[in-house]
Amino acid sequence: MGSIFRRRHHAVLAGQTVELQSLDVVRLAMLAALPVAVLVGSPQRVALSAVIGAAYVGVAAFTLRHSRANRIVVAYVAAAAAWMVVSWLRSRYLLHLDSGQVAYATSKTIYFVAIVLPMAAAVTMMVDRAADIWPAVTSQVAIGAAVAVLTIALFGERFLGADRYTWQGNLIALGTAIAIQPWPIRSIRASAVIGIVGVAGIMLANSRQSLAAVVVAMLLSSVYWAAAAVRRERGAVWARLRTSAAGKYAALSILLVLVAGAYVGVTYASDVGARIDTGGVHSSAPNNMCNCVTDRIASLQVSAGDRDKLLARGVQLFLQNPVLGTGLGSFSGSLPDSSRQGEFYQYPHDVPLEIAAETGLVGFAIMIVPLLVAWALLFWSGVNRMSAPTSTVLMMVAVFFTVANISGDIPSDRGMWIFGIVALKLGIDAWRQRADRPRSAERERFDAPALIS
Repeated sequence: MGSIFRRRHHAVLAGQTVELQSLDVVRLAMLAALPVAVLVGSPQRVALSAVIGAAYVGVAAFTLRHSRANRIVVAYVAAAAAWMVVSWLRSRYLLHLDSGQVAYATSKTIYFVAIVLPMAAAVTMMVDRAADIWPAVTSQVAIGAAVAVLTIALFGERFLGADRYTWQGNLIALGTAIAIQPWPIRSIRASAVIGIVGVAGIMLANSRQSLAAVVVAMLLSSVYWAAAAVRRERGAVWARLRTSAAGKYAALSILLVLVAGAYVGVTYASDVGARIDTGGVHSSAPNNMCNCVTDRIASLQVSAGDRDKLLARGVQLFLQNPVLGTGLGSFSGSLPDSSRQGEFYQYPHDVPLEIAAETGLVGFAIMIVPLLVAWALLFWSGVNRMSAPTSTVLMMVAVFFTVANISGDIPSDRGMWIFGIVALKLGIDAWRQRADRPRSAERERFDAPALIS
C-alpha cells in the first residue's frame, strides 16, 4: 500500500504544473464530489449519510496536515458535539419532555454529532487555502448551471422530486453565486451569462428561500468587491469603482439583483392586474399566472405560511430559559401545522433560533458565535488581499447560512456546517497570518497569479 501512496501524478492547476501523490488525487476527487454528497445526504437517509461521512473521514485521516488551525477546528467541533450531548442528556433525564420530543432530540443529536460534524471536520482538514476547494466549487458551478438550464427548458418542472424543489433552486443559487466571482471562472462575460441564466432558473424553480439566498449572496459579493476596489485602488471612490476589475464584479452583482427585482416586480404587477378589473378585486389569492416564484411571494398576502408563528414560538421558548434553553426537542409538537391537519412542527425552520431556543445562549456562543466571528475575519482578510477564492468560499457560506435561517433544522442544514467550518478555519488562519505577512504581499494586483491563494 505504501507504493500506492508514493505514486505521483502531474496536473496543471491555476496555470502551474503541480506534482500530486495518489492520495492527493483521491482528496481532489472527494472535494469534487462534495456538492453531490451534500445533496444526497439527509437525516432521512441515515445509512447513506453515514457511509458518505465515513468516506470523507477516512480520506482526511490519510491526508491530514498538522497545523494550529486544524487543532482549533477540532476543538470547535469537539465543543459543539459535547454541548449537543450535554443538552440531549438534560432533555432526556432532567426536563419534562414527552416521548416524541425526546425521540426527535435523540435522532438529531446522533445524526449531527456522529455524521455532520465529523464530515465537516474531515472536509475542513482537506482544505488549507481557499483555493484548495476549487474541485468543489467547479463542480458546484457545473451542477448549478445544468440545473438552471433544465429548469428553464422544462419551464419549472420539479425534476428532482415534488418535495425537493427547494434543493432545485438552492443548487442554482449556489452555482450562480459562485459563477459571478472572478474565480474559478476568469471571464466576467461568462460570469454575466451564467448569472442571467441562474436568475431565470431560480425564478422558475419556485423557491422563495433560493431567491432570498442568491440575493443575499449577490449583495455580499457587491460589498466585498466594492470594498476591495476602494481599498486597493487610488483616486476618488467612484473612479476606483469604475476603473478597477473588482468594481466591475461589484456592479455585476448589483445588476443581477436588479434583474431579479425587475422580474418579480413585473410578474407581480401582472398577477395583481389579473385579479383586478374595473369592478374591483375578484380574488385575494395568487392565480399562478407566471408559474414562477412570484406566485409564492404573492401567496404571502393570504398567509405567511406559519413563518410568523414559528419565529414567535422560537423566541418564546428562548425567553423561557435564555441561558441553557428549553432542551433539545422542546420545540417539537408545540405548534400545529396549519397546512396539514393533525401535524405539528418539529423545529422553527431557523437554525440559529433553534440553537438559541433549545440550547440557550451557551449553545449559541459555542456553536454560532465562533462561526460568525471567523467569517467576518475571513471577509476582511479577503477584501484586503482582493482574494477571489475567498469571495467564492464566502458566497457558498452566504447561500447556506441564509437557507439555514429560513428552513431546516440543526442536522439537516449540513451545507452550512460543512462550508461554514471550512470558512472558520480559513478565517482563523487569515487572522493568525496577517501579522506575519508583509504589507507588500497584501497589495498584490487583482489579476496576479497570487490571487489564487
